[in-house]
Amino acid sequence: MIDRHHPEPHERTELTEQDLAVATLVGRYVERREAGRPPCGHDLLAVAAEFGDTAVDTLRTVLACYEAMRTSDDLTPVRSDQSR
Repeated sequence: MIDRHHPEPHERTELTEQDLAVATLVGRYVERREAGRPPCGHDLLAVAAEFGDTAVDTLRTVLACYEAMRTSDDLTPVRSDQSR
């Protein structure tokens, strides 16, 4: 069966150094947040700035989405027949 949603390995776009840096910074933020420690967002944004304005904008966007999802999870009641 052909998976139309995922391109063949030779057609996939290579991750850039900037992509990897942003992913690493998001991971650090999430780890800190989940552990109950201060996420130090300003420090992470400063590191992202070393990769340019696009990296900063991307990091801000992803962190905002993450926080929105956390808030949504906190506000959404769980039915007794559902588990999170």
